[in-house]
Order: sequence, then structure tokens, then C-alpha cells
Amino acid sequence: MSQDSDDPDVAARSSSPPEVALAVDASCSRLDSTEFATQLPGLRRVNGASGLIASCLNQVSTRSSNPSSSSSRSDALHGRYRPLQLLEDEEDSDEDEEWQGEARGVPSEGSSSRSSDSPRNLTASSSLSSLLEHEQRRELAGSFLQSSWVVLLLLGCLTSMTAWSLDAGVLLLVRLHAAFTSLDSGWALSYLFYTLFRVVILLLGVGCTVILCPEAAGSGIPEMRSILGGFPFPNYLSGRALLAKCLGLVCALGSGLSIGKEGPFVHLSSILAHQLLRLPLFSQLRKSQDLTHHVLSAACAVGVTASFGTPVGGVLFSIEVTTSYYMTSNYWRAFFSSVVGVVVFRGLNSLLAGSYGTLFTTEFAALPYESYELMLFLLLAVACGLLAALFVRTYRALLDVKARFEARYLRPWCGRFPALMPFAYATLVALALSLVEFPVGSFMQLTQHQAIDDLFSSGNLTAEAGSSTHLADDFGSSWTSPSLALNLMTYTGVRFWSTALSATVLVPSGIVTPVFAIGAAFGRLFGELLVVLGGGEEILAGGYAIVGAASFTAGVTGTISIAVIVFELTGQLSYMVPVLLCVLVGRAVALFFSLDMYETMGRQKNLPQWPDLTKQSSYGLTAGDLMRDTLPYYLVRRQTLTSIKQLLQETDGGKKKRASKMVQVFPVVDDAKNLVVLGVASREELLALVVQWELSLHSSKALKSDGDGQEEELQVAGITSAQATALSRPESETTEVVDLVQLELLSLDDDNFRVPRATVASHVLLLISVHKCPQLFVTEHGKLHGVIHAADLLARSRRYML
Repeated sequence: MSQDSDDPDVAARSSSPPEVALAVDASCSRLDSTEFATQLPGLRRVNGASGLIASCLNQVSTRSSNPSSSSSRSDALHGRYRPLQLLEDEEDSDEDEEWQGEARGVPSEGSSSRSSDSPRNLTASSSLSSLLEHEQRRELAGSFLQSSWVVLLLLGCLTSMTAWSLDAGVLLLVRLHAAFTSLDSGWALSYLFYTLFRVVILLLGVGCTVILCPEAAGSGIPEMRSILGGFPFPNYLSGRALLAKCLGLVCALGSGLSIGKEGPFVHLSSILAHQLLRLPLFSQLRKSQDLTHHVLSAACAVGVTASFGTPVGGVLFSIEVTTSYYMTSNYWRAFFSSVVGVVVFRGLNSLLAGSYGTLFTTEFAALPYESYELMLFLLLAVACGLLAALFVRTYRALLDVKARFEARYLRPWCGRFPALMPFAYATLVALALSLVEFPVGSFMQLTQHQAIDDLFSSGNLTAEAGSSTHLADDFGSSWTSPSLALNLMTYTGVRFWSTALSATVLVPSGIVTPVFAIGAAFGRLFGELLVVLGGGEEILAGGYAIVGAASFTAGVTGTISIAVIVFELTGQLSYMVPVLLCVLVGRAVALFFSLDMYETMGRQKNLPQWPDLTKQSSYGLTAGDLMRDTLPYYLVRRQTLTSIKQLLQETDGGKKKRASKMVQVFPVVDDAKNLVVLGVASREELLALVVQWELSLHSSKALKSDGDGQEEELQVAGITSAQATALSRPESETTEVVDLVQLELLSLDDDNFRVPRATVASHVLLLISVHKCPQLFVTEHGKLHGVIHAADLLARSRRYML
């Protein structure tokens, strides 16, 4: 008994369930060590079965010491251990047929002597097989949970639930605002309560943004474009930014600022995606830069979808505003996550708004316009394009006015507390908007969703039909009081200025929804004027509101996909041709006179971006036309330590160590005369080389150790023992020369850093944007001729000189 208890085999079997121990004992009793060892590679690839395998190996090693026992069971081996070979594919047809016949209970030739042992053998083999299959299923389940499918599924659900929660918070503040305003029946006190509520709530939003994370202010779309371009933004995707974005956006929208939520939702979705990838479950995805980029790109699409409930338009819109080059293989990720998001979004929206359908319901006929109206639609598109260009320029001018106003008035007034400037500016904006919007009419107190829904109505906004509008239901007023045209003009003008001014406040803010409302009001005004001028003609002003909203938004944002968003928002294709046509015209007219809004925001914040071709004639340019003729910093093949140190110091970005001024890549040439490029060396590689070189200079171990040890240590550094001995002399730092090509620390790979002189400009920009190359070295016949800097091309493209 004592011997059995000390036996490791017995201990292994005693810790296993009875049926597993029986299976192990039965299988191992028929294996000799040699043949069982041949199956180990297959068995060891099955995780979770290591305990059983170890037990079998112990028994096999014990029994292999008895040759007679091993040889007596060698004949019974065939056909017994095959269920263990789950991952091995063999073509031994004779043994397979014999084993399969025995498994079916049909004895084959040569198996009669083993027929008496078949039930026990099959039971043991079946137990091991089922156990290993169970482990495989666990592995598959684990790999599925770590796949991008799960991340995208969680991303769609979490983003939509977050968006729904924010909408519920905004709705609560809007109702509180209405209740607070109606506390007194007097006009003056209602005016005071209306203004006071807006100021206080907006200050709360500014405080949440400034205190928690200032990076959360603004849209978020220009920043995400830079992040997807490969530029790092510290703290922009942090948990503090998520909290600041949520609280700041709810307060800003609840205060009545004329802002949207699509940009902040894109930022929110990207933060959620980044935080999901930080979970240990998705560590494999996080290690891949490509997969991380794909998930963040899909997050941008989910953010737009959660804002409007438009999956197709959301994906297309996110592609247009965040990337210049898009991998179509990532399409399915964006669509999958967007579809999941819209299902959750509409399901939750039915709880909040009582409707599972489209955001704006229209009831137009299949073809509600005449052919001649296409010319009128084009005229509206041109007007919307001009108005869009004026809007972007107005926003840019307001930013300049704000900077001068803060420098001249707010900074002296705040004195020793410059952190109060955002609060002071927000107070002034809230007061200005309240003083203007409250007196002009009840229609200015409508939410943007309510105003757009009224303007898209297929009926007339007259007093007789006023009972069907939100203005009549919520305020007991009419769009025709005192005049429909005057009210529409007032709404367009006030919303135009309030939107441009609201975008300058330091809170999270979008631009699409208020711009959409401005375009709808302008288009409705255009349509109502046509109704008056047309006399008895059947002209639907609501259709012009839809076309005006689409073309004006396209001009401001510089996107074509807004047309698809309009179709999904209304749920109808009645105005498909006019919308598509006017979106193209409106965008072309606006971009002829001004940049789009997102490009303007990016330049105002000086965000890093990759260049793009802005003129058709630029496609005929080559790398030789784009390069600087002056040769860049380069390394000759044979260098001293002093020369490398000096080169690194000259290119370290100056006294302020600016990363943008720091040279990161150096071409390595064969000789200073012929300038034949042998490859490139990165700054990190050269710094590592200097460190290893200095270690070889000052390390006594490199001098006193025996030859074998020294050689082994220095080979890691890429320096041979002979070089190390020479370098250890005091004068070697300036005199000893090392061949850079032979050093293991330098890869000299230059696939994405060197282009021939005849390379076309479009391919040059593709290399810079896709491979994130800040500079390209131009060669001709292998010789270095110049360098192309991405910063130079970006400056030229922003001046429309590229």
C-alpha cells in the first residue's frame, strides 16, 4: 500500500474522475513508449489535456522498462489509441479500416485475438476523445469571444445605449427649461427665467468640459481624422474625455445652444472602442495596429448611426469625413456594427419617443414634382451653396473676433484667473442668444427635431393647418403669425448666426443637425415663395425644404453621403433625383468659395493631417517636381561614433525638442561622392547603436572577459570582438570607423522610404498617407537626388497649390 501511494501514477489517477482514470489506465496499458511518443505532437496541441497526457507518459515510462510487457502488448496497440489523434491526419488505410470495423463491432482480419478487449478499449478511447473534443470547443469559444465580431457587437450596443441615455438627459433638461420658463405668467419674468436657466446650464457644461478634459470640446470629427491618419493624441480617447463629452454635451444641448450631436457621438463611440480594446479579453486585437485602426474606423460609423439612426448613410458619412484612403475590407465591420447600433437605437428610441420608424416622417407621393421644377431645384442648390460658403467664412471670422476679444477684454478682466475666460465667454454667448431668440417668436423655442419635422411637412404651414405642427401643439402658435415668409426668414437668419456663434463655445458640439435645420428653413422659404409666385401651380414647399436641407448641409460639411442620410431620415425616395443633383451642385459651389467646416476646424486647431491633391493638373507631377533639391541629412557607410552623435544632436528638434522638427529617418549612402543609397536607418536604431558602442568603450567586461564570452555579448550589439577591442582605446571615439552595413542593429529597410524620380504625384501621396511616411527620399539610378517632406506637400495643398 505504501508503494502504491508513493507512485506518481497512482497519485495522478486518484485526482481524476473514475471514468477518466479508467480511460487513462486502459489506453496507457496498450501503448508502448515509442509508439505513444509519436502521437505526442498531436496531443500537446490540445490544451487542457496535459494532465491526462502526463499520467499516460508516466505509466508508459514505467512499463517501458519491462520489454516483455511492452512487446506482448504491441500487437494490441493498433486501433486503440487513434481517438487520441484528433489533430493528426494519416493515410494508413489498412489500419483505419481495421479500427473502424472494430469500432462498429465487426471483427476484421487479425483482430479476433483482441475482440474480447474491445468494449473496454472503446470505452476508454471514447472517454478521452470526448474530453479532448470538449477542450477544443472551449478553445473555439474563447477565440470567438476574443474576435472582432464581439468587439463590434459590444460597440454597437454600448454606443446606441449611451446615445439614448444622452438624448433622455437632454429631453429632461428641455422639459425643465419649459417648466422653469412658465413659472410666472408675466412676459418679463418668463424672459428672465428663460435666460437664467440657459446661462446656468451652459456654465455647468463648460465646467464639466474644462475641469474634466479640455480635449472633449468641439466636434471630434477633425481629431478622429488625424488619429486614423496615425497621429497620436494623448488623453483624447481616455475615460475622462468620455465623461466630459457626455456631461458637457447634455448640458450644452439642454441650455439651448444651436449645436448638433453627430461629432460628439463619433468621439464617444471612438472612446468606447478604445476602452473596449484595453480589456484583457481583446489583448490580441489591441496588439495589431491594423485591427485597432479598423475598429476605430467602424466606431466613427457607429457614432453617426447613433446620432441619426441611419446605418448606410452613417458608414458613408464617416468614411468621407475621417479618411482619405479607406480599405474596403473594413466595410463589413462598419456595416455590422452600424446595423447592430441602429437596431438598439430604434428599439430604445421607441421607448423615448414612442416610434420605431424614421426620425422625420414624410408623406409625399411617388413623384411629387414636375420635370420643369428640376431647374428650380438647381437654382435652390446654387443659393444653398453660396449660403454654406458664407456660413463657414462667418464661423472663421467669429473665431478671429473671439481671439481678439479675449485678448483685449476678457484676459484683463479675468486678471490672475485666466481659467475663467471660457466661463465668461460662454456667459456672454448665452445672454446674447437668449436676448435675441426669446422675443422674436415661439418658433425659436422649438427643438431642432421639432422644427425640421414641421418644415418637412407636406401640408401647408398656414393657420388652418397649424394644428398639425409642433408649434401649435406645444406653444399654441402658428408659423403664419404674423407672416409665414417673415417667420421663415427670421428663423433662418437667427439660426444661422446662433449656430456659428455656438460652435465657438468651449463645449462638445456638432454641426450637422443645426445646419440641416437652417437648410430646411431656407428651402421651405424658397418653396413658399414659389407657391405664391406660381399661382395655381401645384408646388409642394415641403419638398424644397428637403432639398434645401440636403444641399446646404453638403456644402457646409463637404460630403455627398448626406443625400443617403436624407433618404433614411425621411424613409422616402420621392425626391431622390433632386436631392442627389442638388447635393452635388451645393457642394461644388460651396467648395469653390470656401473650405468645408471640418477642414476649417482642423486648420484652426492646427491638427496634423496628410496632404491631398487639390488640382487636376497636379496629377501630372512627379516626385522630381515635388522634392527639395537640397540633400537631406544622410549617413555615409563608414562612420565614427563622434560623427553619429553630432548628426543626432543636429537633428533632435532644437532647444525645445519639437517632434515635428526632429529627423526620424536617415538615408545610408555608399560614398559621399556617388551617393548610392544602400538603405535607411531610423533614429531609434542609431540611438541604440550609440548606446551599445559606448558600452563597448567603457565596459571592462568587454576588455577582460574571455574570447567566447566577449564575442557572444558583442554580437548582440552588432559589433565584433575585434571592433570592440579597437573601440576600447580612448582615441577610438573619433578615429575608429565601423561599417554600418555590417551592423546587426541597422535593418536598412527602405521599401516605403525611397521612390524613383519619375514616380507620379498620386503614388507619392499614397505612400505618405497609407504608410505614414513623413518623408520620402528621391533617387535616380540608385543615387540620392532629394527629399519630399509631407509637411511641404500639406502646406501646398492647403494653399491649393498642389
